[in-house]
Amino acid sequence: MKRMIAMLLAMLLAMSCWALAEEKETDRGVIIFPESESDDSNGPQKLPPESKPFVPGDVQRTILGSDDRVRVGDTWQYPFCSIAYIVGKYECGCRWYSSGFMVTRDTLMTAAHCLVCQEHNKWATNMTFYFGYISDQSYLYRYNSEWTAYVGTLFPDGYTSVNDWGYVHFNTNVGDTTGWFGMRYPNDDDLEAGIYYIAGYRDGQLKYDIGTVRVLDSDRMWIDADILPGNSGCPVFDANNYAVGLFTTYYDNANSGFRLSSKTHNKLVADGLL
Repeated sequence: MKRMIAMLLAMLLAMSCWALAEEKETDRGVIIFPESESDDSNGPQKLPPESKPFVPGDVQRTILGSDDRVRVGDTWQYPFCSIAYIVGKYECGCRWYSSGFMVTRDTLMTAAHCLVCQEHNKWATNMTFYFGYISDQSYLYRYNSEWTAYVGTLFPDGYTSVNDWGYVHFNTNVGDTTGWFGMRYPNDDDLEAGIYYIAGYRDGQLKYDIGTVRVLDSDRMWIDADILPGNSGCPVFDANNYAVGLFTTYYDNANSGFRLSSKTHNKLVADGLL
């Protein structure tokens, strides 16, 4: 009888050790840092052709509503299903939440600072990307496999909104399920003449607002819309689902974002993502 109890205890111990091993997460991400921190945004830019949005089959475009910030009722409808709720874990052990959006079949765009813990200056090693997120048990698509990120800055002197952008490349064609945004590169006048939607996750809820933008410089813009922490990396896009930028920074009296341009497009091309 004692022998049988000992065997049972040994089996239970082995099972518990296996469970702990299963719960231990391994690093899944690789971050490719820029070769230099030089700002090459000065001077005229030759803008690349626009890329077009992609809508998955049998999915209808969602007509966005009023000018007030509202919660998205159906996160599985395009273009909202192309926006990611990102759960990030970092070298320091911290966990942060942010947003991103698909721009090609297998590539997501977000803010570079979403890939680093601002408190400890430690980079992300493990990130899970939810699309059409409702809860941890209910979502359209979850990506939690290997990824490679390409960032516009290392933040060598602390946080700056300059070059605060990056791409995350997946090893699966996530966009075939979620769809993706087109990319448009308007000049200063056309950019300021537009009306844009800003949609991102906070506390697991996807909300959007509508507003205008003002040019800050060749890379950045002020955003006249309600945006909160957690929305970092979310798209700024027009009624035809073309992204013109992404949200990066909030202040007490203003919000700012990074403009899409030849710089961001050429990075996609240079790294073989487009």
